[in-house]
Amino acid sequence: MTATDAAREMADLQDFSADPYTTMDRLYRANGAISVLGAGPMRFRVTLGAEASAFILANSDLFSWEAAFTALAPLTGPSALLVNDGDRHRRLRRQVTPALTARRVEHHLGTVTRHIDAATASWAAGDVIDIYPPLRRAMRLATLESLFGAAAADRSEGLDDWLHDIHRAIDADVVGGSIERGSGSPVWRRALLARSSVHRWVVDEIARRQECGEPGNDVLGVLLRGTDGTRLTDDEITDQLVSLLEAGAETTAAQLSWMLFCTLRDRPLWTRLRDAVTRRPAELDHAVSETMRLYPATAVISRKVATGFTLHGAEFAPGDLLLFSPFHTHRLAAIWPDPERFDPSRWDPDADRYRKPAPHEFLPFGVGPHRCIGAAFATMAVKAAFVAVARRVDAELEHTDAPPAGLIGMHPRDGITVRVTAIR
Repeated sequence: MTATDAAREMADLQDFSADPYTTMDRLYRANGAISVLGAGPMRFRVTLGAEASAFILANSDLFSWEAAFTALAPLTGPSALLVNDGDRHRRLRRQVTPALTARRVEHHLGTVTRHIDAATASWAAGDVIDIYPPLRRAMRLATLESLFGAAAADRSEGLDDWLHDIHRAIDADVVGGSIERGSGSPVWRRALLARSSVHRWVVDEIARRQECGEPGNDVLGVLLRGTDGTRLTDDEITDQLVSLLEAGAETTAAQLSWMLFCTLRDRPLWTRLRDAVTRRPAELDHAVSETMRLYPATAVISRKVATGFTLHGAEFAPGDLLLFSPFHTHRLAAIWPDPERFDPSRWDPDADRYRKPAPHEFLPFGVGPHRCIGAAFATMAVKAAFVAVARRVDAELEHTDAPPAGLIGMHPRDGITVRVTAIR
């Protein structure tokens, strides 16, 4: 590799760190499916385009999920689904799945609605509000109650700040082996302290539930009862709950905010969706899918190579790190006509332009054995929260541009500011 190549790869890494969204598009146009970024321990390849995504997802045996995320174990906990592979991952997932089935998460719909109603209760016509912070707080409380029960909210002082510190560090380290963390950055140290505090809080909640002798019907209760006569250990339950609490609220709040932004930007669509809430629920489903297409919760996904292979002429060796991007794939013109346009009708099977995407073309929750286990909860929560806002509030955007930030739980960088025009 020449000095010019090395300088270009470092420059591309800097561009990617500052603005991964437009940088991926530039790299794809310049280099095609494979681009190399960085140097030394921060050297990795970005694989872009539908064919690359299809190959990666169809050949999961070539990659180690655990190796890609093991550096995050101090924050997620060693039993979290994110940092496990193989038999242990299958056992953990088998025990967690019953708590998050579509039928069970429907029981939490009222919880989401109640917290969104409380968040918007003080809004009045004429108010100018950045809606992202209050909706994020509401979704955090709704997730907390769904996991631990209503009474837990009264004992949650400090929890929101701790979870934010953890999420910030995980998002910053999405490509693994962070230089900042290696030098003992304040972000990483704060996250470790926050993880300890959250761990103690969850342990206390488990002990409180066990003392009362009634597991309950929330997610904690289901995990404590177990499945087929077995259950996770208390430490394993703790790691699952910390992960669900940290990731669940962050991603659902972001996607709710994006959905409101996209629909408020198109007044006829906003009016039609508001009217469709009870009469044409399929239209709401289409809008949720379209939001997750343009603004997937996870903008990039990383993999560590376990078995060498060749992809688009590039040799990948064991230990190599690669990234692929739902965000980029979801905006490929070859797959999605007029890809930057928010168009829920593209999901309507009765529409002329409808085309059911292949599994590797639409990845809001990933695919395969590591597909997000909270997908059903996230979809329910975004839909229920949107309905709650739309039924009560009418508003206009103060700004029609909202640049994203973050690679996990991608959120509006500068918030989403609206002027409330009416309260119903």
